[in-house]
Amino acid sequence: MSSKDPKPEIMRLEEVAIQVKAGEIKLPKFQRAFVWKPDEMLKLMDSIYKGYPIGSILIWNSSQQLTSERNIAGLEVDINKSQWFPTNYLLDGQQRLTTLCGALYWPGVQDTSIWNIHFDLDKEEFFHSKGVGMLNSFPMNRLINTGDFIRQCMKFEHHEKKERYVAIAEKLLRQIKDYKIAVVKIGDMTIEEVAPIFERINSTGRKLTIVDLMIAATWSNGFDLSSQISTIKAHAADRGFGYIEDQVILRSISAAAGLGINKEDIQKLRSKDTNTLVASCEAAAKSLDLALSILNEAGIEDVTYLPYGLQLTHMAEILRLCPLPSNSQREEILKWFWYTSTSRYFANASTGGQTTKDLARVRGFAEGKQKALFERQPIDISSLLFDKFNLRTASSTTFALLLNARKPQFTIDDKPLDGGHLRAKSGRFYASFSPSEIDRLNISKVIYPYTRFDIDLSALADIEPHLLDDESVSAVLKHDSSAFIKARAALICKEVEALTFCEATYQVPADFIQDADEISYDDD
Repeated sequence: MSSKDPKPEIMRLEEVAIQVKAGEIKLPKFQRAFVWKPDEMLKLMDSIYKGYPIGSILIWNSSQQLTSERNIAGLEVDINKSQWFPTNYLLDGQQRLTTLCGALYWPGVQDTSIWNIHFDLDKEEFFHSKGVGMLNSFPMNRLINTGDFIRQCMKFEHHEKKERYVAIAEKLLRQIKDYKIAVVKIGDMTIEEVAPIFERINSTGRKLTIVDLMIAATWSNGFDLSSQISTIKAHAADRGFGYIEDQVILRSISAAAGLGINKEDIQKLRSKDTNTLVASCEAAAKSLDLALSILNEAGIEDVTYLPYGLQLTHMAEILRLCPLPSNSQREEILKWFWYTSTSRYFANASTGGQTTKDLARVRGFAEGKQKALFERQPIDISSLLFDKFNLRTASSTTFALLLNARKPQFTIDDKPLDGGHLRAKSGRFYASFSPSEIDRLNISKVIYPYTRFDIDLSALADIEPHLLDDESVSAVLKHDSSAFIKARAALICKEVEALTFCEATYQVPADFIQDADEISYDDD
């Protein structure tokens, strides 16, 4: 049998809980937070009391020094023991063991705590106590320690049900202390090898991301990657930019450390010392802040409007190396942004070699070695125009950006726009203004956050800021899809060319009008 093969072992549940509290079994940082509801906690305790099976525990015995939780259920873990390696990391069973540790070892500080679990000695049921325990209840945090157990039982001394209460309390103690559980241990794999095992057994089906792995793998005294990422996200939120994906931030940190942004490059962060990691996080935070300010110039006030996360990564790296770009450099960055958005440049960016080349070009531009960020060539905007509108896709997001970038103050029928469509990405801010055959496609959309879209077509207001003209409106009046496409596509091509300095072309799908009624549509 290989040392990595699973090795089942039967252990008493109390023994496992003690090892968790002592830091001999650790909860790695990539585990999700405690999420069980109070009734789930009580059901677990009831199952243990009644001897029902509660599933096995999966432990990974490893010599890798990964960051782990320093408190379990609000209880401090023994720091000295937790530094011994090889050690055991808990992969499956976190919610169950956290519940058990919380119930048995809760210090009793706050009566309203979720860990203030009592056992009703009359009903033989568990419940959450909200205040001082009743005389017929036994607090779970007084059960395991012998002295505490005896003192608690002495409170029944003058109760008429003394013998029954003591007998049930002793039964409760036996059931908890003697309950046995299967503990499966796997050997000393790398964190990359153990990741798919965690994903397979995780009850939520959550995959370990590169961010999870690096949070676990880079921790050391004085550095917590999770905290650093949270700080950067909070700062962006304070500026009104909302949610930035952890992976985008991690790429910028890796780039700031002088590494690449592919998964294999990011993993090299594990070899960096604490000072380098801290400095890289600080540099990434500053460069991301500068990148967000340039995105604001493109009409973006919500990061989720970015068609591709790599755009923010590359912009941040430019501004890390060149924090004070010239006017011409800023203009080139914005042209690059619109080029990569409208051309769907990053749609197939999973190729590591291409990502490396792109990063090298970005760094060359920032260091003044080249003036252009991209090669000027014709852009096919067919997807931008004729994909069905769905803001979960990059093409629809880019189309919405084109509309938003003009920042119109009023809708096409002169209703005020308060900018809500800029601050939050949602399909409810956009409506169709086109012949009905094509009203589900990107090309049909205009900014319109109002519930009712009942427009007097003969009394439209200023339509030019919405990438419309008299010819496209006339086509709507005549229900002429071909004429509308021709007119509005010309306007959008002109807009793309002005933003990118590249020729914009498109091809109308031969059968899309006939098939329009059959297109399944899923708006935000």
